[in-house]
Amino acid sequence: MINFESLTGEKTDQQLWQRIRAGDEQAFTNIFERYHRTLYNYGSKLSTNSAIIEDAVQDVFIDVWRLRNNLTENVTSVKFYLYRALRRRIHLAQDKFPITEEITSLGDQEIPSNLSNSETILIDDESSSMRARRIQEMLSQLPDRQMEALTLRYFDDFSIEEIADIMGVSEKSVRNFIYKALTSLRQNRQTLIISTLILCLLFIF
Repeated sequence: MINFESLTGEKTDQQLWQRIRAGDEQAFTNIFERYHRTLYNYGSKLSTNSAIIEDAVQDVFIDVWRLRNNLTENVTSVKFYLYRALRRRIHLAQDKFPITEEITSLGDQEIPSNLSNSETILIDDESSSMRARRIQEMLSQLPDRQMEALTLRYFDDFSIEEIADIMGVSEKSVRNFIYKALTSLRQNRQTLIISTLILCLLFIF
């Protein structure tokens, strides 16, 4: 019989989950590597304290390994399980410790003083970078729950039902959060377009 798992070389989350329950350390490492970064990114939407986020992510994985014998056997979505666990961890940590440390971010690259023959490419690159920063700014200005619901829906691909479970609210509340967030972003869309045009004009003249 052909073993399709051996042909692909990559196991599903559910397969890795079952192996973790059986004490397979490599399976645990695979899940950690698969979700550590995405969990941290999600945590950054819930807290600006990088120490709290990192500790919470580590604690989630520590609990998975420590309690492996008692893990739910037929978990539908490992990603959903981890996100919900992380949200609880961060909220518990924020109740205990004040938020003082801001998440560090990479500084913007310097714009070269002389534009070469690739100036069109540079303009496109800077325009894209500016748009990305502007979008991040607009998202950061949303109320916390609106930003979280929007992130879970459109960046992490969770269903409305799953988001409601993760956030501990009703599905109607989730839809309201997303609707209000999208309405706010649409209102800022014209500002984003104007800012991009201004940047291009600065390069041209």
